[in-house]
Amino acid sequence: MKPLLERVMRSWPVRAWQRYSEQRGPVLAQGMTLQAFLSLFAALFVAFAIFMAVLGGNVALREAVIDSISSSIPGLIGEGGALDVEQLTGSTIVGWAGAIAAASILITAIAWIGVSREGFRAMFDLGAPPSNVILLKLGDLGVALGIGLLVVVSSGLLVVTQTLADALGLGWAGRVLGFAIQLLLDTGIVLLLFRFGGRLRLPAKQVVLAALACAVAFQVLKLLASLLFGAVENNPLLAGVAAVVIILIWLGFIMQILLVALAFVAVTPTGRAYTRLVEAGGIDARLSPAQAKELLVEVQANRREGGDHARLHKRLARRIR
Repeated sequence: MKPLLERVMRSWPVRAWQRYSEQRGPVLAQGMTLQAFLSLFAALFVAFAIFMAVLGGNVALREAVIDSISSSIPGLIGEGGALDVEQLTGSTIVGWAGAIAAASILITAIAWIGVSREGFRAMFDLGAPPSNVILLKLGDLGVALGIGLLVVVSSGLLVVTQTLADALGLGWAGRVLGFAIQLLLDTGIVLLLFRFGGRLRLPAKQVVLAALACAVAFQVLKLLASLLFGAVENNPLLAGVAAVVIILIWLGFIMQILLVALAFVAVTPTGRAYTRLVEAGGIDARLSPAQAKELLVEVQANRREGGDHARLHKRLARRIR
């Protein structure tokens, strides 16, 4: 029994969960959830104001964007949701209300990316990346804008594919393509968050697989949240607060999934080697992805051959300074 228990404790999932717990994952996820919730409504207000001014005349694209957002965040937009479609599409950034909303999104979006970066890097036991504060904040804003751009582009692609599928009489193909596009959208957003939000220069194989796993988990979570919202939206006692509560719960699970996925990467040999390389000489700031991969391969080869880790790290540190 004891050998079996030790084997279980050494298993990959258990080690990942221990890393998530030891690095205060639940606490970090709560902070990320709060910041995401605060930035969500201001972001939608400003984003739709800009979208309506530029592309709002395209009815099909507008409906696709609304459908994409409502399917991504159950209970946010639509009948019984936290936001009314007509009020959202009628938003404008002209006037004091628009100016305040625009300022709010700048502050809250940057804060959300900053808090998320702390959580992402904590899974690898890393502190803040060595970077100019102003450039770091501008990068955070770029990540937030990139997420919005991905939503619009994916919605446009969805309109094109569904129109083509309907023209060919392949309605089922449109639904399949819609699911695939949503999966790619979620994967792209997670990659954007991990790489440019968290400033994690992990090998593509590990980070893409982690992002794809998150995207699949999001699809399951969306289905459960939709079922929960459908069960309570007709309840007069819960209708007033159901949407907000479900969104908070949904965001909380999303943030925990992101951190747990990185914890799975962090406890692998590649993840541990990445942490040591960052600590040795600032891989985040000084190494290209190709150089980082080369050093990771050298560390892994040294491990397999049973070499002296301390001597190897000193040699790598001298090389990358």
